[in-house]
Amino acid sequence: MFFFKILLVSVLFLSVGFSEVVARLDGREITAEEFKRVFNLHWKKIFFVRGRKPTLEDKKLVLYEYLKSLIIEKTAKEMGIEVSDKEVKKRLRKWGIRRPSEGLKEAVRRELLVQRILRRIGRDVRVTDEEIRVYYMLNKREFYYPNQIKLLRIVVDSKKTAYKVYRLLKRGKGIPGHLEGVRVGSERWYSLQALPRLVKRRIYPYRVGTVSRPIYVGTGYLILKVVDKRKEGFLPLEEVKERVREKLLKEKREEVLKRWFREVLKNHHLEIYLEKLRSL
Repeated sequence: MFFFKILLVSVLFLSVGFSEVVARLDGREITAEEFKRVFNLHWKKIFFVRGRKPTLEDKKLVLYEYLKSLIIEKTAKEMGIEVSDKEVKKRLRKWGIRRPSEGLKEAVRRELLVQRILRRIGRDVRVTDEEIRVYYMLNKREFYYPNQIKLLRIVVDSKKTAYKVYRLLKRGKGIPGHLEGVRVGSERWYSLQALPRLVKRRIYPYRVGTVSRPIYVGTGYLILKVVDKRKEGFLPLEEVKERVREKLLKEKREEVLKRWFREVLKNHHLEIYLEKLRSL
């Protein structure tokens, strides 16, 4: 779900005919009952803070977001963009949710619609190498790293096999593929300061090629090998280039989405009765 400010004309007067209506969108009435259902879903799933009651600002934020979602659904349909029930279920299962409420399913559907709209209207967005270089220079502290070592992690089921693997690695040899109960992980960089004391003792003095004796970790024996090291400093531009590109692309696409929605909003008649929210 995305959040950004929109310009809305707030109607602060009420009449008898509007007593159960909190907003109107192109003549469609959003009743107090409908808003309560939407708000309860958002408050429980997103905004809930134990012991805090919802404020008028909380209610306004949910109402604005709900109105935006209705506009987006309508516009997406006009653009020929749809999201199937199967796609909604797939996203929910990815999150580990098997029995979602109808409200949650609709919230996920709207989020997927926004993503598809953004892909269409933002397909021409680009980030140049010069923009990446400038961002890197102006935000270099983001790319600072402390003293680090790159470790290869191996987990072995039995003590006997673990010491066999340890001796092989000490002699600079590889691990035979036929050994059972041996799981070789990927090489990863670790901050030297953040490593547990026991691990630091086993791989001291942190020379490349150092292999730790097997460490019992409850589910097996852990063996670590130092495969690289680097002193504190700044990650080079080439190493973070794609990370910066994705960050700048996301920011540019969000700005495109904001501009697009401001234009879409001009085609809709919107009335909001904020005073009615106080009593809900």
